[in-house]
Amino acid sequence: MAQDIPQAWIDKVKELASGEVFTAEEQGKWQGKAGSHVPVASKNDDGTVTVKVPHVMKKGDADDDHWIEFVYVEDSEGNVVAISKFAPTDPEAIIKFTPTEGKSYTPFGYCNLHGMWKGSNF
Repeated sequence: MAQDIPQAWIDKVKELASGEVFTAEEQGKWQGKAGSHVPVASKNDDGTVTVKVPHVMKKGDADDDHWIEFVYVEDSEGNVVAISKFAPTDPEAIIKFTPTEGKSYTPFGYCNLHGMWKGSNF
């Protein structure tokens, strides 16, 4: 992967992922939130993969901002191979990266209010 990833971002998502991680099947206390929080990966014609969390990015008043702060992808060894950090003023939470042929990956997204969500392996 050609992306130059800030170590502080990797450390932060690893810390966040060490707590409870939700999935479409295991939504825990956030039952009903999967549709807008589970990251979805799609392969593009040019060989890249796009990972998107279909969540509204909301800049609110004072303490009611609600957004996806991180979207990232781990390889099967647990290495973060692509990541972006977002602000509530960003239009959407989406990343694009070029996977290595023959490797498997898992997408993750972190919501500032509803925690860490894990998508399907690809």
